[in-house]
Amino acid sequence: MPRNFILLFLFFTFCNYSFAQTTAPGYYISLSNDSIPIQIKMPKSVFGSVDFSKFLFKVEVQDSNNNLKKFKPEDIKRFGFIYNGEVFSLFSKPIFTETTLRFLEPTVLGEKSSLYQFQTYDQNGAPLGTFYTLEKNDGTFAFVTTGLKSLDKFKNLLKEFYQESPDLLQLIDSRFKERKSIQADMIELVEAANN
Repeated sequence: MPRNFILLFLFFTFCNYSFAQTTAPGYYISLSNDSIPIQIKMPKSVFGSVDFSKFLFKVEVQDSNNNLKKFKPEDIKRFGFIYNGEVFSLFSKPIFTETTLRFLEPTVLGEKSSLYQFQTYDQNGAPLGTFYTLEKNDGTFAFVTTGLKSLDKFKNLLKEFYQESPDLLQLIDSRFKERKSIQADMIELVEAANN
């Protein structure tokens, strides 16, 4: 009986430690463009480490009165916070279709074009693929993923999005030759679109 009690005690202690939430100072931008200072609850994995991938669908915040609120991407424009000395910012942007919103990490924020992304991982933490959202200043979007089997299809989607710029079409043709360089090629493309 005492052995069972000790095991039960250790199990609950581990669970409390694993599921304990920490907060980080931050803000969110409302749909009416108000900046609201809050504390961001840092989501945890089952092993107790911070799991940033859980921010894809929602963020839980604590206001100055210690009230908790959960926001989905359709509820706010963006949020940001400082965690372990690093600044994070996530934007509510479409992914897959223009009506499917997620909180995405900005890679390039430009006056003419911006690039947002999220990365997927397997159960061991190895990267599976990256989903990109491209945005023009006129509000149009394109969605591409490294999961496409053909780099030619990837390039064609980019060409369709930037079809009005011969310089960008030429850049697309000269890049995107290997999967391992897609991230760098995407950044170079969107930075060139802003020049």
